Amino acid sequence: MKNVAREEEADRFIKLVGAESWEVVHGILERQFAVLHNRAQVLIGLCGIVITTTGFSGRLIAGTSRAAQGLIIAGVATVLLSATLIVWGVQHIRWLTQQPGHDMRGWLLVSLAYRDRKTSIYRVAIAFLLVGLSFYVIAIAMMLLDPTAVPSAGGR
Repeated sequence: MKNVAREEEADRFIKLVGAESWEVVHGILERQFAVLHNRAQVLIGLCGIVITTTGFSGRLIAGTSRAAQGLIIAGVATVLLSATLIVWGVQHIRWLTQQPGHDMRGWLLVSLAYRDRKTSIYRVAIAFLLVGLSFYVIAIAMMLLDPTAVPSAGGR
C-alpha cells in the first residue's frame, strides 16, 4: 500500500473537517498520539519483563556457555536501547498546542511531521526489541538443548 504524502494528508484533513475546525483536527491528532503512546507503553512493559527476567534467570542461562553469556548481554543491551528509544523518542512530550504554524495547514504539517517522527522511532524500537528478544530465545534454547550443563562458578 502506498503511503500518502504529508502535504496530501494535511489537505485531506482540512477538506474533511473544514479550514476553521481547529478543535476537530486537534482531537483527531490527539487520538492518534494517544494510540502511539499507548502502544509505546506496551513496549516499555515488555522491556521491563525482559529486564526482570534477566535478574531472575539470566545468570543461570548465561552459565550454560560463553555464547549464552554473550547472547544474554547482547539481549539486555538491545532491549535497553529499545526502551531508551521509546522513552526519549516516543514518550517525550511536546504539546500539540506548542507546535509552530501561522495557519491551520502550517500547524497541521508540523504536527503531522512530529507524529511521523515518533512513529518512525516507535518502529525502530520494535525492531530493537525483537532483536533483543531473539538473543534471549537463542540463549534459552542453548540452555534447554544442553540440560545437563552445570552452570560454572561466576558464569565462566
